[in-house]
Amino acid sequence: MGDSQIYLEDIEVGVQIQPQEYGPWSNAHITRWCAAQENWERFHYDYKIATEVFNLEDIVANGNWRKYPMARLFKDWAGHKGWLWKIDMQYRGMHYPFDMFEVWGKVKSMEEVDGLGIVHFDCGMTNQHGEETTPGTATVVLPLRNGKEVPYPFIPPQSLSSEGFNYQRAENLPNAKYVTESIEQYIGTKSEGDSWDEISKSELRRFSQAIPDPDPLYWDEAYAQDTRFGSIMAMPLYPVDGFKHPPTEPDQLTLRLKEDPNYWGGPPGVMSGERDRHLPGLPKGGGLNGGQSYEILGLARVGERLHRKSTLLDVYEKQGKQNRLVFTVSGTDYLNDSGDVILKGVGAGILRG
Repeated sequence: MGDSQIYLEDIEVGVQIQPQEYGPWSNAHITRWCAAQENWERFHYDYKIATEVFNLEDIVANGNWRKYPMARLFKDWAGHKGWLWKIDMQYRGMHYPFDMFEVWGKVKSMEEVDGLGIVHFDCGMTNQHGEETTPGTATVVLPLRNGKEVPYPFIPPQSLSSEGFNYQRAENLPNAKYVTESIEQYIGTKSEGDSWDEISKSELRRFSQAIPDPDPLYWDEAYAQDTRFGSIMAMPLYPVDGFKHPPTEPDQLTLRLKEDPNYWGGPPGVMSGERDRHLPGLPKGGGLNGGQSYEILGLARVGERLHRKSTLLDVYEKQGKQNRLVFTVSGTDYLNDSGDVILKGVGAGILRG
């Protein structure tokens, strides 16, 4: 692997990571990611639905995909002895077929805490027009030269760790049409479920190609054995997409299309025990991804079945340019076979009235 590890002493505030470029991101790239994630939201691949039903200028690239190239930039930069601890991003612009993307990061601040280097970044993703579509922040943990190792699984310094999801509720519209008091009563509702199948090498291979991220840790057993993990591991944010629709439940796509030929496709995956989490009275179509934040504590291993525990943190309404927007915010802990929390996430979904 060589000795290319970067240490805290090697950097300073204002340093920019070498950007990673992607594209042209074609219709085929978008469809390949839909297939890997098992995401059948039709505005990602159905031009008629995207333009005539949702009034978009074209099909759109997946918002949820962006978290992978964003995380890859810092994971690669941190090296095998470092650790991508936190990443947060907001989705403020659409990406369309044959767009180009550049993922960037710039050191905002840095500190030494309990013998570890904590490096905070501003980051984002820009398109070929130089427009920032995905502003965010990230925190990377680096070792110090001749210092102690960054632990794995990652245990945050006690002075920097926090309980819960660290989310501040937003203010609802006073004349809200959808988010009424009866809807707000659902805030705090909890749910949980298991992935139906185990993580497989074949699935990680599809993800590695669809992201894309050719890191051999995801597919090369000989390479992985020489790392601190000792075996093939999943991408840091893979657990978010590790819950696929079980074959024991009805095919919702087919059933819903019989009811409505313009059915938008629904979100990817249905967890066992969470067949219908839709809140009554909210808009049912055109869900968009508003942004995500993650705290990464470990990686999932091939052969493991994942478990997750979710809490509805917030539901609120805003006035958009053309219609009302309903935001639902959920916090989720992702656990491995041993019951250890390996990933914590907060995600915002947007429903258009």
